[in-house]
Amino acid sequence: MDGHADDDAWIRARYPTLDELCAARDDDAATWRAEIDAGRMPGPSYELDGAGRFPPAYFGLVDEAGSVAALRGHFEGRFAISSDETGALAGPDELDEAWAEYLSGAWGRLLFDPTPESAVQANRLAGSIAELLDRPAPDDPAWRRRLGARTDALAALLREGCGRDRANGEPHPWDLWVAAPRRDYADVLADPDAPPGAGEPDA
Repeated sequence: MDGHADDDAWIRARYPTLDELCAARDDDAATWRAEIDAGRMPGPSYELDGAGRFPPAYFGLVDEAGSVAALRGHFEGRFAISSDETGALAGPDELDEAWAEYLSGAWGRLLFDPTPESAVQANRLAGSIAELLDRPAPDDPAWRRRLGARTDALAALLREGCGRDRANGEPHPWDLWVAAPRRDYADVLADPDAPPGAGEPDA
């Protein structure tokens, strides 16, 4: 298959249509389409074959909120609590930005679990990895353990995505904060407790 066909197959295997999601819960897809069109529920994460494609956990947050009317308040409360727990800022601007990203369907593309907690944790881990990479210390076992643990934790939250996610030329979070550290520090991450200089070529 060519790249586009591979991408399409990847999306079909992971992202059901709204009709498929609603059929599985004996629900009315037309009602939910109206909520999406009104900007009260997230849009599709992908468009394929003339239909929107949504993450399997699409209805999780609204079900926990109890209704569409209660969704934004529920969302903001959880985002604020998770931010407080990690020391991140969650003022009005941050809440508005997070809500807009959630409604856009972007979280469904990037996160296995498109919830405020996953988004806040992923941002925190990416920031921590960036700090470690800004001050590399590959001879330090503690630095190696921190980098390995954080990239593993972020990999458990982030979707790797497909070629379509990279078509606009923007760097993908997986490439920046998971793939690149694992590639650039493969030797030291493989044995984080090795003594300084282990694995380096002889002079």
